[in-house]
Amino acid sequence: MSELLDIFPFIKQTMIDLEKQNKFLNKVTLTGKINALHVAANLFEFTDKTAIVFDELKVELINALLKENINKVTNELNFKAKTAIDILTRNLFERTADVGFFSTDSVITDFLSTDAITKEQMHNHLKEYASKYSVYNEIVIFDTNANARINLNSENILVSSKDSIIQEALKSDTYVEKYIHTDIFKTQERTLLYAQKIMHNKQNIGVLCLCFKLDDEMHSIFKNLATNKEKIALLDKTSVLASNGLKKPLKYSDKPYQINKQGFVVVTQKASAYQGYQGVDGWFATAMHKADTTPIQTTEQVDEDEVQAEEPNLKLLNDELNQIIQKANDIIEDIADVIINGELIASKQKVYVLTPILDNLRNISTELLLSIKRSIKNLEDVVKEGLVHDVKMASHLAIDIMDRNLYERANDSRWWALTPLFKTELSKAELDIQVLHKTLLYINELYTVYTNLFLFDTHGKIITASHDTSIVGTILEDEYIKKTLSNKDSQKYFVSPFEESSFYKNEATYIYAASIVENGKTIGGIGVVFDATIEFEAMLNDSFPSSQKGFMLFCDRDKKVISSNNSEIAVSSILELEDRFFQLQGKHSISDFILFQEEEYILASVVSQGYREYKTRDNYNNDILCLTFVRI
Repeated sequence: MSELLDIFPFIKQTMIDLEKQNKFLNKVTLTGKINALHVAANLFEFTDKTAIVFDELKVELINALLKENINKVTNELNFKAKTAIDILTRNLFERTADVGFFSTDSVITDFLSTDAITKEQMHNHLKEYASKYSVYNEIVIFDTNANARINLNSENILVSSKDSIIQEALKSDTYVEKYIHTDIFKTQERTLLYAQKIMHNKQNIGVLCLCFKLDDEMHSIFKNLATNKEKIALLDKTSVLASNGLKKPLKYSDKPYQINKQGFVVVTQKASAYQGYQGVDGWFATAMHKADTTPIQTTEQVDEDEVQAEEPNLKLLNDELNQIIQKANDIIEDIADVIINGELIASKQKVYVLTPILDNLRNISTELLLSIKRSIKNLEDVVKEGLVHDVKMASHLAIDIMDRNLYERANDSRWWALTPLFKTELSKAELDIQVLHKTLLYINELYTVYTNLFLFDTHGKIITASHDTSIVGTILEDEYIKKTLSNKDSQKYFVSPFEESSFYKNEATYIYAASIVENGKTIGGIGVVFDATIEFEAMLNDSFPSSQKGFMLFCDRDKKVISSNNSEIAVSSILELEDRFFQLQGKHSISDFILFQEEEYILASVVSQGYREYKTRDNYNNDILCLTFVRI
């Protein structure tokens, strides 16, 4: 216990205060026995028992304070460690799909297998792809002898590589993922690589390598999660891969928490699988909290007003804490009864020796009441702060996951619009629908967050689709389609309003679209139907605090529900809630205790901030809020 008390000095001070009062009660009882046992033996026997009960209460109070404070700290740390590793895992899952898609690009296969594509053309093509995804700082195309035929980053001088990842990729039927020091990017200490073989006519002709900006990504994650008291790090079994200040590695532990020699509370978390992807093998995240060890300044003066403070909110506290409160109230009442009975004895028997003893008991009663109420108030505050933190962080996490996820959707649509086959076929008078369909299907199987992908011509007519081919022949007249067909900038994407669509079983979703441009002329477009119902609800479920009861919603500024994991609140319904929860600006969040549908909740609302250039520098304005309701 002493180790924990050193981490929470205010609890240590509480224990000292309670012990002091318990000693005073024993002293007064002893004094009373010496001077007035002959007239009030039963009275002092009762105070003896009260002192014993109070001693038990002191232990229970201190243990409860320690337990709740440790729970609060470890819950916050677990949330942050889990968020760090899971957000990274979701991001890297997208990279595994990217390398699978890009390795089939026909410009790349033509570059390796023919002389039709110049280095300049190939470099421009890579640059086009990289400009859609700011998460890569290098793209390299190798031949089967590990010669670098071209690489994107002009500062990375590369002729060939001896890295085994190339041969591993050539032998594999899927991607290869490694975080290593590599001669592929020798100026970096370590590089996170995604490699996949490139094939032509069923023969291996090369390897594509994508280099992910891990440090850049982790800096963004830590910035969003860490406060001044916390250290968060990404670790493997031997070293710190990235952190906001942690230098020494830690071993993964299944224990709820550890306390290191520096007085940090430490937790570690492994990644949860996402879409079947487990993350990089052996990676985990740790979060550490340095408690405030500043000594507590106390005063001997009793605050009479505080003694009359409002009663604690019992709904916030569990049964164990409520039993402690009841025991504390019983002790105060017992001492009050002793004083009343003592006064009656003194009055009837005219024994004035009891007067100073009773006065001391009154002082003890007041001090005890104050100390106990302070302790209970502290418990309530800790529980309340922990709940509010859980609710706020849940909203922050869900909205961050949404922004990151939809960033990928905006990029996917523009990436796929660059597909050479689409440009070639849409430029022809007669289309090879079977080839176009097969390509869309291949892409859709790599990227499982879409229910359908479709291509449309310059008239807005759908010419083929990956899964739901019943939409072929439909003429699209939506505003986002018109903007797509009038656009020639490959950096732009367009999004439908969040509304019911016949392309999504008449449920509400977003459809992202991008222009297919060839020789400065728009020749059609690609549309991608996001699986909003499944994906958004999964985000909410993954973000909600597992130890609590309640629900989460995504809503727009007009209070329309975008997604809900509460079966009683339908998507597209309008939420009856105060305007202040929908009028947030910047990075602000709002939380409060509210009554909603005749239930008491803590509610936290957070507005989307965007991710990288998505919603920050791309002129797409679509504020979404996440509202988390935790039942009290």
